[in-house]
Amino acid sequence: MVRLYNKPRKETRAPHAKPFLCFSPMVRMCVVLSVIVQCLFSVEVPLEINGRASLGKYLNSDTTRYNMDASMDFYCTILKSKDLSLFVRYRDDLDLAEQEGGISLDPRRAHYYISGGIDYITTALVFSGSFVHDCIHDIDIDIEGTPVFNRFALQFADAHYHRSKRLKTLKRFLWSTELGIYPHWYYHGWVINSGADYNYEMVFQAAFNVLRKKSFGVNVDPRFYIIRGDTCFYHQHVLRINTYYRNNSRQIGLGLDYHIWNNDPIKNPDKLWLLSLFIEF
Repeated sequence: MVRLYNKPRKETRAPHAKPFLCFSPMVRMCVVLSVIVQCLFSVEVPLEINGRASLGKYLNSDTTRYNMDASMDFYCTILKSKDLSLFVRYRDDLDLAEQEGGISLDPRRAHYYISGGIDYITTALVFSGSFVHDCIHDIDIDIEGTPVFNRFALQFADAHYHRSKRLKTLKRFLWSTELGIYPHWYYHGWVINSGADYNYEMVFQAAFNVLRKKSFGVNVDPRFYIIRGDTCFYHQHVLRINTYYRNNSRQIGLGLDYHIWNNDPIKNPDKLWLLSLFIEF
């Protein structure tokens, strides 16, 4: 009897297949570069500027301290990529008191603000994060120390409250909430927040479109501003009524402010009325 033995077969297995990107550094580099290039080409440089300038007169009888206010506020969108944008903002508030001898435009105090941050705008909401630096300088008055403030701010608002949309919207009601923190850090021996005991702040603003007829309209804009100090709360609550003439995304008008409650340690025109002429774009 002859036994037949089957010769064992050698199995030929295909080598273990590695992921394409694992064995090709060149491909990985190309993918990363393509993503970077795509992001760069999707970034716009709009340099879109929105702003407001105003000159107001206090209606109180005693104008030795609060006589007139002048203000400029400019907001520039520098970079934009889809829903994200990078901005810078500059604001300058000038207090004008009344001097003896008939001089009624006496500059007393200048308050400068400069900030930068990021906006994320959706169809319904806008989220903003920014860093704000502001300082106050007395003019022709010898007062020791200059109030300096630095804070981080977060804003959550209706998308149409954003400066690029506010003058174009047809919505009847807009709102905005902002939270801020004043860190008391030391930088080369000086505190980055000094001049007032500010720690935290909360700002709620709204805009009610009461009347709008093509180019004319009336808005009511309340603002409630609360700052937490070391031992108390500071309040700056203002009710503003604006009447305006609007041409496309530009408007000129008259505003009437009433300072409902103001106990701020630096500027406190409590219970005073301010009538102002403004231009906004």
